[in-house]
Amino acid sequence: MNKHAYLIMSHGNWTILKLLLCLLDYENHDIFLHIDRKSKDEIPDSLFDVVKKSKLIIIESMDIYWADYSVVECELKLLETARKMGKYSYFHLLSGVDLPIKSSKEIYNFFEKSGKNFIGIVPNEVYYSVRRVKFYHPFTKMKSYRKCKLLKGLDRLLEYAQRLIQVNRLKDVNWKIIDGWQWFSITNELCDYVLHNKEKIESVFKYTISCDELVLQTLTYNSEFYNTLYDVSDLKNGSMRYIDWKRGKPYTWGQEEYDFDELMSSPYMFARKFDEAYMEIVEKIFEELSRRNNNG
Repeated sequence: MNKHAYLIMSHGNWTILKLLLCLLDYENHDIFLHIDRKSKDEIPDSLFDVVKKSKLIIIESMDIYWADYSVVECELKLLETARKMGKYSYFHLLSGVDLPIKSSKEIYNFFEKSGKNFIGIVPNEVYYSVRRVKFYHPFTKMKSYRKCKLLKGLDRLLEYAQRLIQVNRLKDVNWKIIDGWQWFSITNELCDYVLHNKEKIESVFKYTISCDELVLQTLTYNSEFYNTLYDVSDLKNGSMRYIDWKRGKPYTWGQEEYDFDELMSSPYMFARKFDEAYMEIVEKIFEELSRRNNNG
């Protein structure tokens, strides 16, 4: 029986993470978990007790910074750790505030039947994506970068100076830079291709902005794996993840009464994001999927 590897990047919200681990606990799953070293909340002792059927591997903690290469570094570490454990038919990347919205059996059967790669991709190159890689952006590792207008202003000034002196980090790279969503479900073959290009990924994407939204999309678009993508016309369908960018950045589910029905009636396998401030919807999803999982 083929197995799936679930790669989880978490930084807190332990209640939701615990429920996520419980819902992913399935005989055909192994779970690989990274917890951000910067997390301020103490991890409860009972967090991992819910995993009974799956193998749970916790990888060494790193400091993860928003929009920084450290995000990709963590993704690669998770892929690498899982791949060393064996050959999985799928590798699913989730955050600690994601939830499945189908039963484990439904999700497993869907991917096994498909055999495709699921990546939210924008299948054309735009300059907004190119400039994030073409020039050096050294401030992303600073904790305050996300909200600091001064740092972002300095970043744009530095980019302007690099344009004047004709810096071009892509001059020797025969890749179109393609954007999309970070979270994915990919096959063993694509995983191996990504890990084979690990050194090139670091060379091209280190000191860039939000490269976690560019790396997998760019590698796939510029390779034969582009033909293995499930859907390149719709980000939600292409990744099988229900993420609402119209109502938020992204929207936190549970703020509207109809959110539960909307999620559970959707064709997607996973949804993000959830928060402990809106636990009612998290608990309803957990109860419904627990019932489905128990009923086989």
